[in-house]
Amino acid sequence: MALMMKPAEGVHLILLGDSGVLFDEPAQKLFHLDTYATFIWCQLESDLDEQAILLELQTVLSISPSEADANLASCFTLFKNLGVLRGFEKTPEKSDVDSQENKKPLRCDDAAFISQRHYYLLSTSFRVRFSTTKQLELVDPVLSHLQHAASMSSNLSSNSHFDIIQDENGRIHICQNNLSVLSCALDEQIAPLVKSLLWQTAVNEHDYFLNIHGGVVSDGNHCLLFPAGSGSGKSTLVAALVCNGFEYFSDEAALLQEPDFCVESVPLAICIKSTGIDVLREYYPNLPALPEHHRSDGKKVRYLSPISKHANYAPTPLPVAAIILPRYSKEQPTALEKISSIEALQGLMQECLIVNKPLNKDNVARLLTWVENTPSYRLTVGKLEVALELIKDLAKRLGSA
Repeated sequence: MALMMKPAEGVHLILLGDSGVLFDEPAQKLFHLDTYATFIWCQLESDLDEQAILLELQTVLSISPSEADANLASCFTLFKNLGVLRGFEKTPEKSDVDSQENKKPLRCDDAAFISQRHYYLLSTSFRVRFSTTKQLELVDPVLSHLQHAASMSSNLSSNSHFDIIQDENGRIHICQNNLSVLSCALDEQIAPLVKSLLWQTAVNEHDYFLNIHGGVVSDGNHCLLFPAGSGSGKSTLVAALVCNGFEYFSDEAALLQEPDFCVESVPLAICIKSTGIDVLREYYPNLPALPEHHRSDGKKVRYLSPISKHANYAPTPLPVAAIILPRYSKEQPTALEKISSIEALQGLMQECLIVNKPLNKDNVARLLTWVENTPSYRLTVGKLEVALELIKDLAKRLGSA
């Protein structure tokens, strides 16, 4: 029985090393294909029928008729399930806008605020007003370095106002432009919420292509990008690298710009969990004495300001010299290993938080070319001091190249 495989409209194959990446433009999705699937898709794009594809599999890949038949059947199932074949397209999922919690107006008389501060991040200016001294003491040290960013912010395009208010029941509200958007019960929970809201607002109002969850440091000319999830040790690694002479860009967000995928600095305070305090004590002796904050996920954290005798940050977007996927494992030896372009792409996409612009064949092709041309590594961190030496040596070699 004929399988009747035809590429769906708007699906494109882009080669990446020895593999292929299918870009489904209508669904805005990328799919990795192995060698067999890539080969078969190429035949589909050449408009070959089932028998011709089976013959090509046997001739070009030197496999038996039964193996060719099994591979073709397997790829048919794969393509059908992905929705990239004509007649099997999947309808894009719609977001449930009705599930968003209603934001309620919550105003307070101006006389209720004891102080206010102005901060700058990316292209947004923020005014934050505090209603108690305790709020100011906990929040301002986490954000105060952003007051020095005015020189970076000559192209401010928007303004946002945050008010921190305590209601009659003692609950603390963070209001954005007079709307209560976040709330908490304890003073120790305020700073993480304000930091998160400020960060999200600035990123949402800024122009970029991809937002990758990861750490970024620079040697002054190029960036090292560390895409990684929570628990990977990326913030600890970034903090230690900054203490060893690297410029600080971010421990949370890598904003990639088109067309060359340079990274822009998002210099929020470095978030250190309780598990990283002992590891970083020799680099930041005052770290244990910093205020402890409670995040909504239950983690207790401290914040290192990027402005110190060790750390400076540069506003200029810089090109990426290497993509490094870090992973903390005290049971394994520290090692830096070269990885394939497809592994690097998978690591990036796994930590891609937001695609700010619609994907099309051209920008996806540029992204894949950039990944293929960027040296990529996997870093296993058993001992931090060994990892630092490996990274410094790599940065030196990449810089000289």
